[in-house]
Amino acid sequence: MKLNDGVRHLLPEMAQLIAELIGLPAALRLIEAWGGTTFPVSKNKRRGGQIRFDALAEVVGVDAAGILTRHFGGEVLAIPRCATALREVRDRTLRAEFDALTRDLPAIHAVSQLARRYQMTERWVWVVLKQPDQVNETRQSSLF
Repeated sequence: MKLNDGVRHLLPEMAQLIAELIGLPAALRLIEAWGGTTFPVSKNKRRGGQIRFDALAEVVGVDAAGILTRHFGGEVLAIPRCATALREVRDRTLRAEFDALTRDLPAIHAVSQLARRYQMTERWVWVVLKQPDQVNETRQSSLF
């Protein structure tokens, strides 16, 4: 399972801005590669800037690197880790795999497999299984 619009609301503002500019898949590649670090976005005019542009393009693609250069050129971009959103994706994936596994296995065996697969305790797997998906509260409030 990948980050999608279902967890977009959990992304920090900077990650949302980057996702709006270059699309969520490219933004995720950037976050996975360099999340939690800073990156001086070049203006792509001098040799040093071209090297940084090439490094950025290697991660997000040439088109997306061009967009980021036009928007952030000359600035130091703080790339967020997005730990909350990534944790939510992991938890949703774990719950989906639990549902699939329990079609053929007893729940206790499924939990044991998931604990090994996700390198967590069985107790913590049970905790995750009891948690609901984090939904966008603003979207829910608009229903009423």
